[in-house]
Amino acid sequence: MLEMLGMQLFTGLSLGLVFVLLALGLNLILGLMGVVNFVHGAFFMIGAYMTFTLAPKIGFGFAILIGALLVGFIGILIEVPMIRRVYSRIPEYGLLLTFGMTLIIEQLTRIIWGDFPQPISPPSFLAGGINLGFMEFPMYRFFVMLITLVIIGAVWLFLTKTNFGMVIRAGIEDRLMVGALGVNLPLTFTIVYGIGAALGAIAGAIASPLYGVSPSMGGEFIIYAFIVVIVGGIGSFWGSIAGGLLVGIVQSLVVLIWSPAQQMSSFIILALVLLLRPRGLFGVEGALD
Repeated sequence: MLEMLGMQLFTGLSLGLVFVLLALGLNLILGLMGVVNFVHGAFFMIGAYMTFTLAPKIGFGFAILIGALLVGFIGILIEVPMIRRVYSRIPEYGLLLTFGMTLIIEQLTRIIWGDFPQPISPPSFLAGGINLGFMEFPMYRFFVMLITLVIIGAVWLFLTKTNFGMVIRAGIEDRLMVGALGVNLPLTFTIVYGIGAALGAIAGAIASPLYGVSPSMGGEFIIYAFIVVIVGGIGSFWGSIAGGLLVGIVQSLVVLIWSPAQQMSSFIILALVLLLRPRGLFGVEGALD
């Protein structure tokens, strides 16, 4: 029983950290620009397909890096002519625009890669398991946890130790004031949108050996990303982490009690948090107000 509980707990941690990575990019975009960015799920999906295509040719690690850069560039190409036009409009404009773009990207994916799910094997050196003393844990899930923690640490250093990161944090609380101080907001938004897209792509890339790739995978994961952002609090870095880990661990542990309730558990958490803390666990005052 102890081994089973430990396995589910560690599995929940690895799943939760994938949610955290996906939600971090979404939270930066939603908190700073106020765009309900449904296309973020498509970035997640493209990152997975980039890995699926490039890993056999250039290796798994380089495939993740190149895929993230390409998706970040795609995000910039989308932001400048389209997303930028909805910043000053009501949120529904952004929601409809990005939802429509998601459908277009999914259809293009089906044309290029086909409609069927495809498996991806982890690199050979990450196959097998690692002995944690009380149980054998899959090596690849352990790698997912380590690489995600490294990226989360890098994002935290970027947001807290660089001038540009401080501009982003200040913009989340009051972007009009930041603009009044002379900051080039359009350029800032474009760069942040590209960073957010790249983070979504990395999440998709590292999740692909766990869940395979399919055109619909972005639509499935974006729902959890929004749940994590709302549970943690819009615009909050630590909220994304707390929300992602909470949703991932609860989903995994619920399987031990009643597996059909696994997906439903996330919506129960969301409902409870909205009832008790409408801004989320670490909600930032001013974000989207």
